[in-house]
Amino acid sequence: MGKTPIFLCIFLMVIGLNLVLAEDNPEPISFLKIEDKEDYPLENHLQFFEDAEGMTWEMVFSSLQQQQFQPLGHPNLFNKGFSQSIWWFALALENATETENSVILSPASASLLEGSLYILNDEGKLLDTKRSGYGIRNEDRDMDTRLISYQVTLAPKERVILLLKTDSRGRNTYIPFFLDDVDSYWIFEVNRAAFFGGLSTVLCFAVLFALLLFIYLRERIYLIFVAYALSCLLMILEEDGYAYHWLYGEEGLHALSQIGIPFFGLLTSAFFLKFNLHFQTLDHNRLRLYQIPWLISYLALFWAALMLVLISFRINANLLLKVNLLAMYLSIFCVAFVLLINISQMHKRMGVYILSANLFLVIGLTFYLLNSLGYTSINPFYPNGLVIGALVNVLAFTVGIGYRNYKDRNDKEALLIKISENEKQSIKEKLQVQEAERQRIAKDLHDDLGALLAMIRLKVENVEIQLNGQYGQAKEKLSETVMLLDKAAKDVRFISHELATEELDQKRFNILIDDLFQLLKTQNQVQFSHNISELPKLPVHLKGNLFRIIKELVNNILKHADAKEAELEIFYDEEDQEIKLIVSDNGKGFDLDRVKEEKKGIGLNNLESRVALLNGTYEINSGSQGTTVLVCVPFEVKTYEQN
Repeated sequence: MGKTPIFLCIFLMVIGLNLVLAEDNPEPISFLKIEDKEDYPLENHLQFFEDAEGMTWEMVFSSLQQQQFQPLGHPNLFNKGFSQSIWWFALALENATETENSVILSPASASLLEGSLYILNDEGKLLDTKRSGYGIRNEDRDMDTRLISYQVTLAPKERVILLLKTDSRGRNTYIPFFLDDVDSYWIFEVNRAAFFGGLSTVLCFAVLFALLLFIYLRERIYLIFVAYALSCLLMILEEDGYAYHWLYGEEGLHALSQIGIPFFGLLTSAFFLKFNLHFQTLDHNRLRLYQIPWLISYLALFWAALMLVLISFRINANLLLKVNLLAMYLSIFCVAFVLLINISQMHKRMGVYILSANLFLVIGLTFYLLNSLGYTSINPFYPNGLVIGALVNVLAFTVGIGYRNYKDRNDKEALLIKISENEKQSIKEKLQVQEAERQRIAKDLHDDLGALLAMIRLKVENVEIQLNGQYGQAKEKLSETVMLLDKAAKDVRFISHELATEELDQKRFNILIDDLFQLLKTQNQVQFSHNISELPKLPVHLKGNLFRIIKELVNNILKHADAKEAELEIFYDEEDQEIKLIVSDNGKGFDLDRVKEEKKGIGLNNLESRVALLNGTYEINSGSQGTTVLVCVPFEVKTYEQN
């Protein structure tokens, strides 16, 4: 029993010694075995270290040996928001195969200005250095691809330690990490390029559609949509590295990569807000409530322009951080105002549609901005909320502006129709007043003046009889007076017949025309002829207006044409379903353009009014050989008979 405490003390001393030795000799770094796989998990192998002093790789390797690095804590994502530090990452690889093996490490960040990969052996000796980043020309990067990627080749059973130095000071540190074999990497890149190429094509078609609408309609909203869709496309391409790789990486515009995501995000958000304000016709001059979002949109565009000016100078990381952060916060303000405006306008036509169209982008853009600021790493959509939200939003608003244009055109046409109908109603009322006045004058002429002339004629005839051959010269003059009175009575009868329309209901149209031309024979100025084909039964208003049109044309010939002959022809064209009236004379003609410009000719105005009232058309050809007038009035016999 006495030996038991001694053994227990020895046991405890051994455990304590092991703990001390473990502290002096830390566990070696965990090596990720490279085998024949398409991709590799990094969560338990990738570590990071914050460098606020500008350390060398030797100093960082020493920190790794002293276990000062921290585990990633995520399957593949590192996100510390906007930072002024340099971040180092360590990854140990071991080729577990008997052949040479290559893998590609991709810190897939759109904000990584410069990244240097130091390849060490397991004893810490430097084997190779590779450089990449959006601040480096494409031909100088380790791999000329849209991603920041490094290809590492391992000999059989070789073990290496990778130290990656990332400089994204003044920018966000949202970095997803991927480790793939070469074949799967390029398959993914080809598919990704095809996807973004198709996405770019769709957005470019939307831009072209809006641009054509702007050229055709000259409305500023379509130009704002063009700016919004283009900035949206550039932000999507910038976020995935394609803007740098396809557009400005070879053009010496590397400074743009310092502000890429905040700049394009701010442009997109500002034009997104402006387009919504215009689309929902929220005028800040009439609605004081919407002055704030208008000011925010202008401030955002001003700051975006200022960002371009600032990067032309070499600004330090601290100032760059403030510039980019303000751009991100302005973007959030713009998106928030869009959401508030959409909610406030839900009661309007298309209000719910606009809110639904914006909701995807608002959610996607919000999470994207929050991810960039380091507040969260949640991504609600695949491949990311920005791409899906922008695609859905631009397509929805492409349909929206198309529908808006269609609706505006229909509204304008409806307004024109309403104006035309009002004009027709006004003409109709005017003609009705004229008809009533005509009826009154005709009645007065027939009943009063006609009867008075008849009585005067009888009196004169009685005087002539009483003279009974005496005073031959006086009797001759009385006979001339009787003839003049007879002509005056006929003229009064002609005029009253012209003015009166009570026979329109009782007589067929061709009989009315025959009666008119019988009266025309009493004058010796123009010889009239007419040809009336068999016409269908016409409604009273059509019959009356056609009758007035014919009288107007006949009066014009009598008053102005100096013609010897005139002809009228009227028939029904079954093919065109029109009543066609042709009136011609061999008079001196007239200058139609001059008459229209000088706004002379009541007869021409009356003709236009009545033809318009009947939804018809007319054509006048006039020259030194005479004048021909063609009037076409639509009339569907079957529709009229059915009604």
